[in-house]
Amino acid sequence: MKKSQIVIPFVAVLAVFSILAGLDHPPTVSAESSGTPYSAEWKITGPTGGDVRGLVVDPNDADRFYIGTLDGQIYTSTDGAHNWRLLVNFNRPRLFVDHIIVDPRSSKVIYVATHRHKDPGGFFKSTDGGLTWKDAPELRNEALHSLTQSDSNPNILLAGTISGIFRSNDSGETWSALPTSRTSGLVDVESLAIDPRNSDVIYAGTWYLPYKSTDGGQSWRTIKNGIIDDSDIFAINIDPRNANHIIASACSGIYETRDAGEKWQKVQGIPSQSRRTRAIFQHPSIPGLVFAGTTEGFWRSAKSGENNSWMVTTSRQLEINSIALHPRNPNTVYIGTNNYGVMISTDGGKNFVPSNNGFSGRFVNAIVPDRESTNRVYATTINTTTGGGFFFVSNDSGGTWQPSMRNMPPRLIGYTILQDERDSNTIYLGTNLGVYRSIDRGASWAPITARKPAPAPVKRKANTRASVRRTIAQSPSSSRRVTSPPSTPGQRITTPKQSDEVVRRAQEALERAGYEIGTPDGFMGPRTVAAIKRFQTDRYLGVTGNFDDTTLAALGVNTSDAGTAVAHLPALADPVNALTSVRGQNGTDFLAATNSGLFRTSDPTLGWDRLPYGRGVDVRTTCISTNPQNPSVIFVGTATSGALVSRDSGQTWQQVSGIPNTSPVNVIVQDPQRLSFIYIGTKQAFFMSRDGGSTWSRRGGNLPFGDFTSILINPRNPNEIFTGNAYQNGETGGGVYRSNDSGSTWVRIDSREHRLPSLRIWALAIDPHDQNTLFVGSHSAGVYVVPRGAEASLNSTR
Repeated sequence: MKKSQIVIPFVAVLAVFSILAGLDHPPTVSAESSGTPYSAEWKITGPTGGDVRGLVVDPNDADRFYIGTLDGQIYTSTDGAHNWRLLVNFNRPRLFVDHIIVDPRSSKVIYVATHRHKDPGGFFKSTDGGLTWKDAPELRNEALHSLTQSDSNPNILLAGTISGIFRSNDSGETWSALPTSRTSGLVDVESLAIDPRNSDVIYAGTWYLPYKSTDGGQSWRTIKNGIIDDSDIFAINIDPRNANHIIASACSGIYETRDAGEKWQKVQGIPSQSRRTRAIFQHPSIPGLVFAGTTEGFWRSAKSGENNSWMVTTSRQLEINSIALHPRNPNTVYIGTNNYGVMISTDGGKNFVPSNNGFSGRFVNAIVPDRESTNRVYATTINTTTGGGFFFVSNDSGGTWQPSMRNMPPRLIGYTILQDERDSNTIYLGTNLGVYRSIDRGASWAPITARKPAPAPVKRKANTRASVRRTIAQSPSSSRRVTSPPSTPGQRITTPKQSDEVVRRAQEALERAGYEIGTPDGFMGPRTVAAIKRFQTDRYLGVTGNFDDTTLAALGVNTSDAGTAVAHLPALADPVNALTSVRGQNGTDFLAATNSGLFRTSDPTLGWDRLPYGRGVDVRTTCISTNPQNPSVIFVGTATSGALVSRDSGQTWQQVSGIPNTSPVNVIVQDPQRLSFIYIGTKQAFFMSRDGGSTWSRRGGNLPFGDFTSILINPRNPNEIFTGNAYQNGETGGGVYRSNDSGSTWVRIDSREHRLPSLRIWALAIDPHDQNTLFVGSHSAGVYVVPRGAEASLNSTR
């Protein structure tokens, strides 16, 4: 069975392709600051937790642990996994560090296997406890999904890759490929195990079947008797007391053999929906105790994994990637999880608590300090592997963070945060499922749905139809009024029939999202309808079985015909990429950038009015920029139509000349004090204008090409600007840049001596109560809190 791949947000999907298209020879920019550094201290404050892939304990030291991440970092703990510190950042984005082995002969020797799914990762070895590393030339172009060491001959290492199996006879110094090509199907090797009695006996699990060799890997045969075909063998674990007893986990369930793989029997007890057991572990010192880490919780059997002896001891929302235990502490169990980092049990796996002090692997995509409450900061994160995300609150200026997600559905992702200008207790959250609102400063949440209209007075007039209730006034010449009755909750709305071409593109989008419909043919067959319903259910959309506007927007399909779009929606249900407020005719209005266009309202509970761009424009709106000094001017960014501007409150639009439409626009910022100063970050470059957008210059001194995701202007000193770059290729790219002259020249401020775990930057914010505190949202290390240095503080006030 083919491994499912990670789903990442729409804008991030386009990032790699856009960058590579525009960077044939990316410029190398030093990460060192010139002159006095901006700050000598970059505090990594959390939110703690995140995705942990590999987790191991030093066999010679029960207090020393190592964890691997999915972004090329290794962390270590020397106090029993209670406190963590970064050991190494390989500076290879999206590198999965799934397997770490500490040599039992020397704790200074560490082996690491990595991959990027099917793309190369490589093998790394350290002989000084992780201070320095070298990679294996023979494995540089290999994606390593498994790694094991022989107990009887520790010089022997085996690495399973996408192409086959490699062997080292000298502790990882040199490697050679085993002759697996002669055995059909022996590719995509996900798991390996070596018989502790005889290093020539090897077991290999692939994405399809298990295999066995009895001659050191020179020949192989399948050992599938009793195992369902096309079973992805995630893990193979040999009983430490009886090497003929082996437990293997597969996508079709858990299997065990008592005759060294000749015959397998399926183990009953773990529900089928939890069958993706990524880790299986037979206790080395307590006979009969077996642990299983699944995609739906941690399971425990005290009867050697016998049928119906399993019990889940954690929430089924928990996904476990790895299990570790030291024989010296037989009742202490450690697990590496998605989203929640490392968790520890001190009662043999019955109860777990998180233990992540010093470790954050979180993708922070939005940070907003509270406008009134000193020291209060809000942040949203994206769960990279499982989907969904978290909303966090800090009450000590980012020093510590607490999740605050009461009443949020599990797969909610917060893309943008907006604090109400009139009531600071009210916070709006633009999400993948529409707009959510909190009226208690983020403590609890509810989706914004259409308010049920008051009953209309009974009037008997023939042939009259009520107009749709508008939330803002629009010129008749710039919008298509809909003269159907107003939508009410629960009302069935007829979906217009989409063209065959739109259906075909939507079918392709479903396939890319993992919903199989067969060959995209433009026809609404039963498989397509079933796939649509599954997609709508998973995304908490209305389950219609049709490609309605909301579903098309959620799939990222553009109909390229703004004139056919519904002019008024009772509520937003598709992804909201940006929210902002602007002064309207009767007070404050809200603007929402969504995948189906730009919407405006004076009251979100009364619905949203579309602000159409016109025909031929990509309606997928990525960002919004307004200026309180001139609220009639609105800039928006799109996915493939560049930047657009309206100078009449959204009634008419023009494409911004000078901003290319070859890459998505991430962010647009207007100087709040100087109307003519405008800055735009795209997935390829940074642009600035000093004449209100009539002309544009690309970059500034020392600013490279890159994926510029965030731009921040110091509200007390508009000459000081920060920008964050999310594109990284090895040690090149990423970073936070600062300009003291309105973007003319730039200096990178996250210099290498800080040894930051993640250099890709997605969010920037400055403390409104203290301009000397900068908040930085990283791709895989949470929030950096950066206090300004004395010299930089002096310069910022000039």
